[in-house]
Amino acid sequence: MKKILLLIIVMLCCMTSMAQTKYRVTAKSSLNVRSHASAKAPVLSSIDRGEVVKVYEIENGWAKIEYEGNSAYVSARYLERIEISEPDLTDTGNMFKSLELGNGGVEWMIYPILGLSAILLYMRKKRGDSPLEDGEYWTNCVLFLTVCTVELSYILMMGTDAIWFCMPDTVGWIWTVIDFIVFGFVVYNQIMCFFNTLEDAEYNSYGSFDKRWGIYSWIVGAIAAIATGIFFEDKLIFVAGAFAVCQLIQIVLIFKGIVPRGGWLRAVVCLAVYLLGSLATMLVLAHFAVLLIIVMIVYLILSAIGHGSSSRRNGSCAQCGHYSSGYCFYRKCHIYDADRKTCDHYC
Repeated sequence: MKKILLLIIVMLCCMTSMAQTKYRVTAKSSLNVRSHASAKAPVLSSIDRGEVVKVYEIENGWAKIEYEGNSAYVSARYLERIEISEPDLTDTGNMFKSLELGNGGVEWMIYPILGLSAILLYMRKKRGDSPLEDGEYWTNCVLFLTVCTVELSYILMMGTDAIWFCMPDTVGWIWTVIDFIVFGFVVYNQIMCFFNTLEDAEYNSYGSFDKRWGIYSWIVGAIAAIATGIFFEDKLIFVAGAFAVCQLIQIVLIFKGIVPRGGWLRAVVCLAVYLLGSLATMLVLAHFAVLLIIVMIVYLILSAIGHGSSSRRNGSCAQCGHYSSGYCFYRKCHIYDADRKTCDHYC
C-alpha cells in the first residue's frame, strides 16, 4: 500500500510540474511573439492586448508560450497571470464554449486520468489472480468505465495535441522522457485493467462468452487499416465494414452468454465494459505506439552510429569493417603490423 501511495504522489508531482499557466497580455497595443528568448530574435507575429496565452515557463524575463502548436517566446514584462476562479454554473454558454472537438483546451483532464489510473493500479494489485466480487467488483467496474469515458473525451477534444505532454518543444526534453515513462505505465495498466475488469464482469454475471471475435478483430483491424491506408486508401471502407461485422458478432455473443443466467442488466454491464474498455484502450495504445515507434527509430539510429564509431576505434577497416583479432575477412589475410591493425582498405 505504501508503494502505491508513493507512486501516486510521484506521478502527480510529475504531471503537476509540467502544467501550463494562463496569462493575459497587458501591452498597450500588442505584444511581439519571437522565435527565441531574445529581443533580437525574429518576430513571428503579435498578440493583441487582452488576449490570453498559455505559459509553460518564465526564465530571464522571457515567457515560453504555446503558439500555433509550437513553442515561442514573449516578454514576461507584459503578461499578467490569470487567477483561477470558481466557474459560473449558470453561464453554461461560456462554460462549454471551449469544449469543442479537436480544439484542445482540456489539458487538465490528464490529472483525473492519472489519478484514476493510480486507483485502478491499487485495485488491480489487490485483485491478484482472483476475480473481484460484490462491492469491490462494482467499485472497480465504475472506476474503469469512468477512466475510459474521461480518456475518450480527452482524446476527442484534444485531437492531434492529445500527447502534448511528450513533446520536447512543449515540456522540454527532461519532462518528455519522464512523461513517456509515466505514459507507458498508464498504457500497460490500462491494458491489464481492461482484461481483468472484463473477466470480473463475466464472472459476476454468472455466464460466459467468447471474446476472441472482438479482441482479435481490434488487432487485425488495426493492422489492416494501416496497410490499407498506405496502399489502398479507397478500400478502407471494406476494412471498416468487416470490423463492424466482427464487433456485432461479439455483441451478440455477450448477450447470448450472459442473459440466460445473469439477466439483461448484467449483460449490458459486460457490453459497456467491453465497448468502452476496448475503444479507450486501443486509442490510448495507438497514441503510445506512435511515440514508441519514434523512440525505437531514434534508438536504432543511435545504436548504428555508436556501433560504427566503436568499430572504427577498434581498428576496423573503413570500407569493409571486418577486422577481427588480426585478420581481415575482406582481404582474407592476416595483419601482422600490431601498430596499424588495419588492412589495405583502412583510411
